Amino acid sequence: MLKKSITAWFTQRSFQSRIFLLLLFTSAVVILAITWYLTDTTKERLHYQVGQRALIQAMQISAMPELVKAVQEDNLASIKALIEPMRSFSDATYITVGDEFGRRLYHVEPEKIGNPMEGGDNEAALVKAQSYVSVRKGSLGSSLRGKSPIQDASGKVIGIVSVGYTMEQLENWLNLQLSSLVMPMAALLLFLLLCSWMFSVHIKKQMLNMEPRQLARLVRQQSVLFESVFEGLIAIDSRHRITAINQTARRLLNLSQPEQALIGESIDSVVQPASFFHSHSEANKKDEIAVFNQIKVIASRMGVFLSGVPHGWVISFRSKDDINTLSLQLSQIQQYADNLRAVHHEHRNLISTIAGLLYLRRYDHALALIQQQSEHHQKVLDFIARHFRNNHLAGLLIGKYYRAKELGLELIFDPGCYIDTLPGSLSNNEWISIVGNLLDNAYNATLRRPGSNKQIECLINSEGPEVVIEVADQGTGIDNRIRERIFERGVTTSGNGDHGIGLWLVHSYVTQAGGAIVIEDNIPHGTIFTLYIPHTRENHHG
Repeated sequence: MLKKSITAWFTQRSFQSRIFLLLLFTSAVVILAITWYLTDTTKERLHYQVGQRALIQAMQISAMPELVKAVQEDNLASIKALIEPMRSFSDATYITVGDEFGRRLYHVEPEKIGNPMEGGDNEAALVKAQSYVSVRKGSLGSSLRGKSPIQDASGKVIGIVSVGYTMEQLENWLNLQLSSLVMPMAALLLFLLLCSWMFSVHIKKQMLNMEPRQLARLVRQQSVLFESVFEGLIAIDSRHRITAINQTARRLLNLSQPEQALIGESIDSVVQPASFFHSHSEANKKDEIAVFNQIKVIASRMGVFLSGVPHGWVISFRSKDDINTLSLQLSQIQQYADNLRAVHHEHRNLISTIAGLLYLRRYDHALALIQQQSEHHQKVLDFIARHFRNNHLAGLLIGKYYRAKELGLELIFDPGCYIDTLPGSLSNNEWISIVGNLLDNAYNATLRRPGSNKQIECLINSEGPEVVIEVADQGTGIDNRIRERIFERGVTTSGNGDHGIGLWLVHSYVTQAGGAIVIEDNIPHGTIFTLYIPHTRENHHG
């Protein structure tokens, strides 16, 4: 019953308290074991040393010529005169002198003189003439004795000398020696107590201040969460070894191995290329376009930090063609719709004007307007047709041109524009997204600045070793506070919360193609975006 009560009480304590109590109990047992060992060792050493001291004194006294003579003559007064000074200087409890029959000739208690010596340990000395140490109980209690025979000149045993130390006296000396160990043992116990407490605190901190059952529940929840999300999830440690991977990730990456077979494997042996998983900085990444095992994905990476030290990363990714990504591409569909609407609106206004002139019988004016519009439109169409051999890009630029006119802006194409073939590192839709988003941002920035000259300049050229795309506006420019973060998702120069995706897409596509983006201030107002995208993609670490 008591054992059950103690067990129940112990299990109700916190993990930190249980660790501390267990270490404290272990420390106490160790201290008691050390104390017992030191006590036993000290006791043995003390008995040996005192026994040797008693034996040496007994041998020295028994060899004194004066004592030998006094014993031969049975002169008790002489014996007392010899022994009394020695006993006063000796630390022994008693010194006893006996004759050849074991009767006392001298004793610390005079009334016991003449009585036989007690203990029954005189035979070896009286019969065999040996000197030795023994432990026996005598008239003064149990004692440690050194015994030596008294021999005459011929070697005959004529008496015995016994020098004894009582066990009580030995216990007092032992306690005196052991008392010097109390402080070191107490200090050691306190030190172990402190170490136990610090260790329990350290363990609790490593466990994020959670109990083992909480950790077990958290591990189970993590396993369920890993498998329940629709995105691919891969967790790696600081050495880029896989610590967890869910079923969706294995499916997207076309991995046939089960999860346990992949745990501990280097990410480089599972995902190619693995540049997204390796980083020269510890910064997190969010919604970046990457290629995993020849599959385009949108991936994010979050660091796992303990006490400010990176211990690994968790990478989530999904197919670039999934519904979330397609929702981001709706902006491109909106651009095409705007282009068509702009062209439709432009032609409707033109037809209405021509109809009014015809109604007023201003045939010459109507004909001149038709010719003027035809020439102007044909000039733009001819320029785009001659300089842009990519039909998708040409169609986008025609639509953007009319969109600019509808907004009251002027899109000016640099004479150096020329596109023959575009690098295959990006699809037609991605090229359209890049150019379309840059022009839309330029339109918006120009419209936000009152007094602007309403002109946007565009240069696109693929004749060199790389495709150069440059868009310059006379708008509001980019605030220095967000210039470094302008390509992050959700960061925008516009106050509209619906923005912040266009430049993120542009940066993702350019990075994917191994290109670079340069942002400069336009003179006197506005911004110049210049993109350099190589025809042949080099290894790029994203």
